[in-house]
Amino acid sequence: MINNLLIVIPSRLNAKRLNQKPLLRIGNKTLIELVYENVRKIKNYKILVATDSTKILHTCKKNKIPCIITNKKHKTGSDRVAEVSKKKRFKWILNLQGDEPLININDIRKLISKTLVYERERKNFVVSTLYVKKKFKENNKNEVKLLINSKNEVLLFSRKKILSNKKKNEFLKHIGIYLYKSKFLRIFSKLKMSISEKKK
Repeated sequence: MINNLLIVIPSRLNAKRLNQKPLLRIGNKTLIELVYENVRKIKNYKILVATDSTKILHTCKKNKIPCIITNKKHKTGSDRVAEVSKKKRFKWILNLQGDEPLININDIRKLISKTLVYERERKNFVVSTLYVKKKFKENNKNEVKLLINSKNEVLLFSRKKILSNKKKNEFLKHIGIYLYKSKFLRIFSKLKMSISEKKK
C-alpha cells in the first residue's frame, strides 16, 4: 500500500472518438458510474472524478461520486489530472482513464506494489504504468500500443501498429492507468506536446 495517494478519474464530455461517452448508459448505469464503482473495490484510497462538464458533475453528485470541475482547455487527461494535483496535495496521483469500467482491480494493485519496489531501486523514478502482450491481428485504434527499451522504460505510445516482437507477431497493449509522483506530474504538464504526441 502507498500512503498519501489519490486516484483521479479524468472524464471529458466531448471526446473525439465518441461524443458524451462518460454519460452513455450500459444497462441502468452510466459509464462514469461503472468506472467509479469498479475502482472503489480498492480500499483505503480516496477517489476523485475530474471533469470539464457540469453534466458529468451533476451525474456524479446524484450518485454520491466525489467530483471536481477542471479547465475546459486541457488537451489530455494527464493535464486534467495535473490540475487536480495542484489543488489536492498528495505525494502520489493514480490516473485511471474514465472509459475503463472493466479494468482488472488486481492490475491496479500490481501497479501500486511494483511502484513501491521501483521507488526503492531507482532514485529518479517518477511514473509507472502497465501493459500486456497480445497477438497482433489487425490494427485497432482504440488500443494504445507501447514501445519499450531493455530497461522496461516506455519510449513511445501510439495508436498505430507497433510490434514488440515481429517473429511472434506480438504487440504491447497499454492498460489505461498511470501512477505519478505529483511533483513530476506538475512539471510534465507544463511541457509542450512532442511531435509524436501530436501525431497520436
